[in-house]
Amino acid sequence: MDENKENNLQLLKPKIDVVFESLFSKKNVKITKAFAEALLDEKVKSIKINNDKELFREKPEDKLGILDLELDINKNEKVDVEIQLVDRSNIQERLLYYFSKLYSNEVKKGEDYIEAKRVVIIAILDYNLDLTKEIERMETKWKLREEIDQNLVLTDKIEIDIIELSKVKAEYERNKKNKKAQWALFINDPNTEEVKEIMKDNKDIEEAVITVHEMTEDEHMRRMADLREKAIMDEKAIRRKGYEDGQKAGVEAGKVAGRAEERKENAKRMKELKMTNEQICQILNITQEELKKLLDN
Repeated sequence: MDENKENNLQLLKPKIDVVFESLFSKKNVKITKAFAEALLDEKVKSIKINNDKELFREKPEDKLGILDLELDINKNEKVDVEIQLVDRSNIQERLLYYFSKLYSNEVKKGEDYIEAKRVVIIAILDYNLDLTKEIERMETKWKLREEIDQNLVLTDKIEIDIIELSKVKAEYERNKKNKKAQWALFINDPNTEEVKEIMKDNKDIEEAVITVHEMTEDEHMRRMADLREKAIMDEKAIRRKGYEDGQKAGVEAGKVAGRAEERKENAKRMKELKMTNEQICQILNITQEELKKLLDN
């Protein structure tokens, strides 16, 4: 391969959901295990990756309730890792819903509640959370605590961790051996100098970068990721414009119409690329019925 072309190749960003879900999957168990160990700060002796991930759909325009990465860890822990790139202003409620569905599914009919596994929800956010804007740390951990005596935790079977990508670089600079920060930098953008530096000592991330390199060279995956990234950027722009319009006049109609038109154009482009209906629905976060309406119009 041409060396100059190789050096100029921009790797796909794992924070894009189609890339994330392909990277951390059954075909890459070693990488997924190393990623889980860094996120949980614990040794992973056994790991099971669940591909049956559809949970719910709140609104027609919303993404299907799909867990980006659902894991069974050490036979006693259920872990869900979520990537959220767009601020929909309801992340707390979404995470609680994910937890409730996972936790309730752990108790089978006739079993004692004590048999339920510990459930950890990890949310990786590509935007600033207003709730934690005064906190410099990249990660906050949330549990059920007694109101006055904060040392008393009601149960260790619920934990919600939130990682903000905007704070990761500063966290890494404070402690370059922080593996969680290393993985978060890779998730955000594997093309940075920091990731190249990390690869020298972290062989798991080096293997992950090599895998993403192979994915980037796959034309079909690259087109899917590019279209998905464009859809995310469009949604962010629409929401930003909608917010600005709302501040000025409270007008929402333009936002809805713009989103529908963008989805229709994207759907038709993906059809021309010979993508399946399932792939198109995943990228655009729509149902098969909605896709049919887009293509028929």
